[in-house]
Amino acid sequence: MFNLVLKDLLVLKKNFLFGIVYILIMIVAFQQIGGSMLAASIVVFSYMMVQLACAYDEKNKADILLNSLPLNRSTIVIARYISTFIFTAISIVYYLLLSGLIKVLHLPLKVYPVSLEGILGALFALILVCGIYLPIFFKMGYIKSKLLNFVLFFGVFFGGAILLQELITNKDQSTLQRVVQFLNEQSTMQVAVEISAVMILLLFISFMFSLRNYKKREF
Repeated sequence: MFNLVLKDLLVLKKNFLFGIVYILIMIVAFQQIGGSMLAASIVVFSYMMVQLACAYDEKNKADILLNSLPLNRSTIVIARYISTFIFTAISIVYYLLLSGLIKVLHLPLKVYPVSLEGILGALFALILVCGIYLPIFFKMGYIKSKLLNFVLFFGVFFGGAILLQELITNKDQSTLQRVVQFLNEQSTMQVAVEISAVMILLLFISFMFSLRNYKKREF
């Protein structure tokens, strides 16, 4: 499994060099959205790396090679999910480096600190997007799922932003108020544990669908 994750990292090493540029673009583009800048940077970078890893596997016919080796398909699927979280860790490091550089150089850009809330929000969004996409990828492959991926990413990314804005500006804010009240009644740790539990559940469901689809796929 370690070698499969390492494969993704080695294949994408050139793309990682440009990763810091992706994060910088996010910082510049999302100057007006406050703390969400961190979440947007993590989600966009990590999801792009997942897409590139899937694309390279398809291009190099990696699935045919891997399935000719004494590897369980579950190992291949798990490795792709682990790679996703490694991409997330890399994006956080890039964000920290850029934030520090911007402050040292006194550049006219707002940067927001890395926080538990920001990381959890990013992980939730990333698990939601990848949790839907990866089962489709393992069933259809990268090329056939490309259009669905496009719709999924922009639907979740912009649709989520529109929905959030609608909740905030809607005259009838009873639903939003109940959610805020519920969260305010709990400690930060309780909220973190609850969100983490939901993420683990979503991740498990996604993994099971991915594994089922991949086991049925023929190469």
